[in-house]
Amino acid sequence: MKLKKHIIGLLLLAAVPPISAAEEAPAEEQEPQWQASVQFGYVATSGNTETTSINGGFSASYEEKQWAHSLDIKSIFGSAEDSTTSEVETNAEKYSIEGKSDYKFSDKGYAFVVANYEDDRFSDNEYQASVAVGRGFKFITSETSKLDLELGVGYRETKKRATLLLPEESIGETIARLAGKYVWKITETSKFEQKLSVDIGDESTVTKSYTGVSANIDENLALKLSLTATHQSEVREGAEELDTVTAVTIVYSF
Repeated sequence: MKLKKHIIGLLLLAAVPPISAAEEAPAEEQEPQWQASVQFGYVATSGNTETTSINGGFSASYEEKQWAHSLDIKSIFGSAEDSTTSEVETNAEKYSIEGKSDYKFSDKGYAFVVANYEDDRFSDNEYQASVAVGRGFKFITSETSKLDLELGVGYRETKKRATLLLPEESIGETIARLAGKYVWKITETSKFEQKLSVDIGDESTVTKSYTGVSANIDENLALKLSLTATHQSEVREGAEELDTVTAVTIVYSF
């Protein structure tokens, strides 16, 4: 417990250091940029849920001068088998939403705030929500590759689902957040993307990984293959620590 508190304190100091003279100059002005996409496709999951489902999602981003904002909404529907009961359910339901804002101090450094909410009727949690603030660093900014690394602190609330043996439970805890994002433009029409985040709390550590490869079918339409994995270090008896989602989707950008 004490060690994690010391780690969180050090991360807080690192995440919000004094702005140096080199960072006081604003980034070059640019025209406001909007990007948005919708996606639909086939999903297979494993872990607490064994499903064959249909997924949908919406993503949007906006960038202007020193600010960048993004929103990502995802949902999954379908028939499922709950591994804790082995019963087949006709309606798998999972929703997740993430909102993020960045404020750029310079071409390399920025501050961020990020909020997440996830509701999965087949997981150990009824819902899990978190918010974090911190500092990001752009380590690679070439035309074909981009790498961002982030560290910060925040708060997470988890509501445990009631079972036959255990009552409903709410857990609130301070977290230390480590995250990274890598994008590789393979060709003019294809790209590889990797995201990784680790939220460290006194009660549990939640690790999320997203790996995706996409290729354009035409100017606005792309085919994407992705793998999302979520690992929670502490779960109730009978629940799985690791959940995975494998998806093949069609993405329309506008």
